[in-house]
Amino acid sequence: MRSISRSRPQSIGVLNYALSYLLLLLPAGLLAVLAARTESPAVTVAVGVLLLLSLGLARSHPVWHPPTSGTVVVLYLIGAIAAWAAFPRSDDWVPFLVQGALLLVAVALYGYHDLVRTGTEPLRRANKWSRRIAARRGWPPDLAECRTVPEAVALRAAMRTEPAPALSLLADKRPQVQAAALGALEHHTHWRPGEAEMVVRHAQRAQEPAVRAAAVFALAGVDTADLIAELAAFLRDPAVDVRLAAAEALMWNAEARWPFAREAVKEALADPKLANDGPMFSTAGRLPGAAVADLISWSAEQPPLAKRAILTVVEHFNGDLLNAERPELANELSTMMLDTEMPPALRVELAGLLRDHHMLTPDLLDRLTNLNQPAPMRLFAAELMLRLNPSDPDGVDVLRGLARQPNRELALHVAAVLQNTLGMELGLPAGEVQPQSKTAADVARRVLAWANGGSADPLRPTPGPRPGLKPGSRPRAQGLGARPPFGPVPTPPAGRPRPSPLDESMLPPPDMSAFGGRNDLRDQPPPPGPLDESMLAPPPPRSPLDDSMLLEGEALAEEEETENLLSPPPAAYNPLDESMLAPDNPPPVPPLKPPKPFKRPGPGSVF
Repeated sequence: MRSISRSRPQSIGVLNYALSYLLLLLPAGLLAVLAARTESPAVTVAVGVLLLLSLGLARSHPVWHPPTSGTVVVLYLIGAIAAWAAFPRSDDWVPFLVQGALLLVAVALYGYHDLVRTGTEPLRRANKWSRRIAARRGWPPDLAECRTVPEAVALRAAMRTEPAPALSLLADKRPQVQAAALGALEHHTHWRPGEAEMVVRHAQRAQEPAVRAAAVFALAGVDTADLIAELAAFLRDPAVDVRLAAAEALMWNAEARWPFAREAVKEALADPKLANDGPMFSTAGRLPGAAVADLISWSAEQPPLAKRAILTVVEHFNGDLLNAERPELANELSTMMLDTEMPPALRVELAGLLRDHHMLTPDLLDRLTNLNQPAPMRLFAAELMLRLNPSDPDGVDVLRGLARQPNRELALHVAAVLQNTLGMELGLPAGEVQPQSKTAADVARRVLAWANGGSADPLRPTPGPRPGLKPGSRPRAQGLGARPPFGPVPTPPAGRPRPSPLDESMLPPPDMSAFGGRNDLRDQPPPPGPLDESMLAPPPPRSPLDDSMLLEGEALAEEEETENLLSPPPAAYNPLDESMLAPDNPPPVPPLKPPKPFKRPGPGSVF
């Protein structure tokens, strides 16, 4: 992670250390020379006191910078007073030389101290480095590296409360000079009215992404609501580097800035153009508690807001687990993972995070397979079970239950587990498959067949529709009135009513080996069925003359046939006859009454 603290020199160099020790030991050294020449006990005591004071300031370097420079001036004044008090009226020139040297160095140190304290000296040095940046001709090939050149670093160290020398370089047309000037203003905190707004306008007009990123880092120290909102607006910048710089700049003092940047962050996460950016604050440090709560609530929104919010909060938890600063975090994440009020997508990502950190215990894994858990959680648990043990019956049962659900997208995920984990070939291609495609339909059908107990390997796609056939263009099926295509067609004997075509469907299939010779069924009348009566035509009306020609007690031939038809069927009949019956409660058929017999008339006229 990029450091957001103000850069300070880690070492002042050997010469600066030597100069610091020389300034500290110079008063004691001059008094020691005076004590050795005059053998004055008072001067010797003053030398010891100065040495003790110098040792107390030995860890403050450089000693000529405020606030140490003020104490060093006091050391020189003590030495000068000690030299004057020991020899107020001496004729020797050495005490006066020591007094003059101590007073001269004290005045110089105090002048430098006053220049630094009033800001005149830092401004002088800042103007010097600003002129060197403007006069520089050789620049790094990468524009982003221009803000870290030595002149920019020195200018940043020289500017404390006065950014005017760097702001004056923004008028230069060279983007290298602008990037170096904005790099010198990185994380600047002391802004006068209008100065930070100037940097914002320059960033909005800049064409180079590196210049905009440097301006964003320069605005990292703003603290007003309007400027924080302007800074958060760069989260939707077209350049990736600028968006990353804005996310990192917002995390500087994020606890106080989050209320002002919250809406801008939500709009950036919901922007469809930035849906593939992944987590927003991946390298920007730890998020405040309010930000984590907002991201968890946004994970229940519509994509892409939900997706990016989940990735961001999971990345935050991942950083906390790596830092190992919160031992109770694993229990908190487990509780969130099992909470049914949490969005299922967030719960799946938390389960994956616990798995990656080896914190997903067998008890948690077993609870993820319960029926009250959503389908994504059960699928995740089943996949993990089968990865650990491909023969795990619980994992297979969970997959079969998920495969039976009428969800084609879920069926594709189950197919991916079966094909990638268990090695079953389901025809799932390596790339992304749309749920509405024909390939997805075939894969879902295979998965459903596997879930119902079948094997997915021998399954073939369903054949396409066939064109319709005209009536009579195909042979009849055997047992439905079809006859073999060879041999003579038998004709019923004369005087016997033609059987109904439906009666032949009740016959057992003929013996194919007997078609070449005699047909046993040819001379046998078909057994009467219960539907024969319904198939008969009503008898034609008889004339009274026909009845008059009959002898007494002689029945008509039609009446005999009618009685035969009305007689009950034989005991052995085919049970398939009932399938040809009419619907229940048919209309009653009135029974046929035989006519009364007539006596033959005697001789004479009939009428």
